[in-house]
Amino acid sequence: MKFATYTHNIVNEGFSKTDKIHFGGILLLLIATTLYFLDNSVPPKNVLINFTAVLFFIGIIPIFFAYIYQFYDFENIKISDKVYLEIYEDEIIINRNSKILLKDITEFEILIDAYYNEKIYVGHNVPTERRSLGVSNKIMFVVNKKKFDLSFKLNNEAHKNNLENALFNIITNEKLKNLNARKCIKLIPEKFKKSKVYKDYELKQIVQNRISCTEGLLFHGYSSDKEAKLLREKFCT
Repeated sequence: MKFATYTHNIVNEGFSKTDKIHFGGILLLLIATTLYFLDNSVPPKNVLINFTAVLFFIGIIPIFFAYIYQFYDFENIKISDKVYLEIYEDEIIINRNSKILLKDITEFEILIDAYYNEKIYVGHNVPTERRSLGVSNKIMFVVNKKKFDLSFKLNNEAHKNNLENALFNIITNEKLKNLNARKCIKLIPEKFKKSKVYKDYELKQIVQNRISCTEGLLFHGYSSDKEAKLLREKFCT
């Protein structure tokens, strides 16, 4: 199974258009409020009352608009230095010519943030909902004491599923031989945690003493104390 994408450097993470519109509205409200209090405390009083009322109303418009526009807005991230990355069953290839064998990797971490156009920051009381550019996902690995720390893009949900499937196959087929069992298990995507392949892999780690019985059974999961006892008797003795 193959997963392919472009890696990159994140140059800058700036305010989104929604943020700018929202902050602009708040700034206008603050100016209007300040002028209102000054107009009521410094003679001649009530000179600017009509102006402050109009300014206050104008300030409300972008705030209201921001709550609508957030559902169509994308995050604002600039990237550079695109490099092609491929993950195969036994190796990682960078820029189509640099080959790294999975069995030689001594550290491996991956963070799946979001894919392109996926909704993020959902459910907040302020207008912060966005659509992701899919570029904030990260992969880190160490081979021969050389560290690779890369950001990469997920184009869509199918692309994300492709990565998760590739990662699941790599772990359960024990390709990352230099990683301890605990780290390997934590790399497995949550959606696979109830599958038979995952259960068999996890129990195998207990039998081979790569992970303690207690911790292994917690990772494995059980529905009752009786089931836990049976698993312990079968795999931990």
